[in-house]
Amino acid sequence: MSVPVRQTDGMLAETDDIGTPFQRSLGLRWGVVDKEAGSVSVDMNIRDDLRGPAGSVEGGVVSTLADVAGASAIGFQVCLVATEHLAISFLAPGRVGPVRATATPLRIGKHDGVAEVRVIDTGKDDRLMAVATVTVRVLDKS
Repeated sequence: MSVPVRQTDGMLAETDDIGTPFQRSLGLRWGVVDKEAGSVSVDMNIRDDLRGPAGSVEGGVVSTLADVAGASAIGFQVCLVATEHLAISFLAPGRVGPVRATATPLRIGKHDGVAEVRVIDTGKDDRLMAVATVTVRVLDKS
């Protein structure tokens, strides 16, 4: 993932060159949480087509959000990365939204990086929905 950083009022601009077409189809919005720590957030509104039979956000959508946030937190610093491993624990359903995944790099090395991600339902008193670790391979440092 190669994601240009264009900050406007704490959120990164939602433009055609941020993220993949799939990520844009989800309506993802990137933001800077803590520039010094390298933390970023990725927000997404909950739409009916992203809900499962019980009315909450599908687990695959939550996993995608965690993956994108973790890869972005590292990718913003090194350029191009590819996810190698994602471990996620689902803690509560997301029903209200928007949903926010906040990722903080734990380690960025020459060939790989690891980020910690927390996913919350901001419309439900910031209920913690999931926690994840994302390991990425650094593809390009240019």
